[in-house]
Amino acid sequence: MESNLSSPNLTEDWNSSVVGPSEEEVHRSSFTWNNVILVTTLSIVIAVTMVGNTLVIAAVLTTRRLRTVTNCFVMSLAVADWLVGLFVMPPAIAYQVMGSWELGWVLCDIWVSLDVLLCTASILSLGAISIDRYLAVTQPLIYSRRRRSKRLALAMILAVWLAAAAITCPPIFGWYEHGRHENKTCRYNRNVGYVVFSAMGSFFLPLVVMLYVYARISCVIARRLDPLAAAARTEIPVERAPSSSDNHEHRGASACNTPQLQRLHSCCSNQHEVRTLSRHAAAQGLQSHSSRVSSFRRESKTAQTLLLVVGGFVACWLPFFLLYIITPFLPTAPSPDLQSYFTWLGWINSAINPFIYAFYSADFRVAFWRLTCQRFSKSPRPFAPAVADPLYHHSEHSSVRRKQALLVT
Repeated sequence: MESNLSSPNLTEDWNSSVVGPSEEEVHRSSFTWNNVILVTTLSIVIAVTMVGNTLVIAAVLTTRRLRTVTNCFVMSLAVADWLVGLFVMPPAIAYQVMGSWELGWVLCDIWVSLDVLLCTASILSLGAISIDRYLAVTQPLIYSRRRRSKRLALAMILAVWLAAAAITCPPIFGWYEHGRHENKTCRYNRNVGYVVFSAMGSFFLPLVVMLYVYARISCVIARRLDPLAAAARTEIPVERAPSSSDNHEHRGASACNTPQLQRLHSCCSNQHEVRTLSRHAAAQGLQSHSSRVSSFRRESKTAQTLLLVVGGFVACWLPFFLLYIITPFLPTAPSPDLQSYFTWLGWINSAINPFIYAFYSADFRVAFWRLTCQRFSKSPRPFAPAVADPLYHHSEHSSVRRKQALLVT
């Protein structure tokens, strides 16, 4: 009995129960809490990605006002980002928590291929949007008459997805390095030739196109903003037109009081024409001034959107692709945690794209409110888009108000 109590195993168990948990148990407990925080954070990213892009897709499908050519590209972008949140992000969470790939090499290749396909389609859709906006800003008349059609937009979207598939498929036909599935790992292809090919096609060439296109658009906007800002600061002399007409009316009345009664009818007719012309001139001047102010606001808003587009895209994807393209040339592979961090940073671009391209638009915000909050609200929200919205600026309501202003005496 005494020998059993004095045995080393029982002594160690008793000491551990008295002293407390071992260092390994503390490490396991901490590791579990880290996993909980990690899974919660990444699940929020997935939820934001799914909800935001679902709202974009539903808004375009259910709102006739949003079925424009540019929004065709925005919808293609939203579909790619939505699929990233559905098929790419959830397996990544499981792989991150378990520390090894337990689903076999076939599902690993499918998952990696979907990741490359959908992320490339998302990035190329951003490039297609930049080309669409460049043609709309620099060649508005030619683009609206000849090229700005939904048939061309669908052809460009098809080209985007075919290009993404062409970048994704080479590893399926043998362009990969051997040993990538050892030790239950699932990672990107590290074949030097394929890495350079895929990095150039998926990111660096679209980045060059976007930077060039948005730089040209910024130059055009800067040239337009200078005269628009000067026009917006000046006040149109609306009061001068009535004063001029008053002088004409006074001179006309004096002429009608002359003994030449046979000129009475013609003088009164001229008086009415002068009054009408002066009112039309004042209304047209006010309309022109309002148009310049609206154009100034619209161009300023476009410049802000371009800054968000380029900044968000570069901040999310540049670290990943820099690490991706230099990894095959390094003597040792980078830290898995660093690779995972940069990968998720790139996927976060799929979560913020709806905020950049859709939530920044007044029409999309109204559609989102109708799809969500209006169902739980008692009073409907009136449609009141921003003044700088180009669709509203040329809408039927504004033209009716302009006609009414011309008819007011």
